[in-house]
Amino acid sequence: LTSLVATGALTAPAWYWGRLRRQRFRKIEEQLPDAFMMLASSLQAGASINMAFQSASTQVPPPLSQEFQLIVRKVQLGVNLDTALQEMERRAPLDSLIMASSAIRISREVGGNLIETIKSMADTLRRKFSMEGKIISLTAQGKAQGRFMAFLPLLVGGGLAFLDPDAMSKLISTPVGYAVSLVIIVMQALGYIFINKTISIDT
Repeated sequence: LTSLVATGALTAPAWYWGRLRRQRFRKIEEQLPDAFMMLASSLQAGASINMAFQSASTQVPPPLSQEFQLIVRKVQLGVNLDTALQEMERRAPLDSLIMASSAIRISREVGGNLIETIKSMADTLRRKFSMEGKIISLTAQGKAQGRFMAFLPLLVGGGLAFLDPDAMSKLISTPVGYAVSLVIIVMQALGYIFINKTISIDT
């Protein structure tokens, strides 16, 4: 019991931090299309790119607004906009964000139509997220079945232990029972991993 508690105490903070980090990144990705449309609208109205970021930072909800506010503050302190965008990419290493930020930096450098670039990027991101949503909905049933099959032996074992405790006690009181339990655990873990690999699609 002490080992389990110690393991949980050591791993739980990292797991929780990673979960919050993934949630933050997911929210940033979802907010990107609307944020870039705001940037394009501000540029069309005659604002500079710095003013466009400042306007978007007050309209976009967190957490993306926090990233935009950091960009605005760094530019106000004298940091180059390209450098501020690269620092945002390091804070939030998302493919969508890096692609969008790179498109802005390259468009500014070569002198392209920045407004059309940003609009095109927003449209591309919307289509990407729409496709990801379809993929998630199509694989949701397979994921649910995988979880059910992983926990089914525990439910069955618990029921059998309640109905016939003498027979089930041999799994945790004899060498053969230990071996059988280990084989069951390994096979269940491998089955769950294989199911997840089969239905997981890299978007």
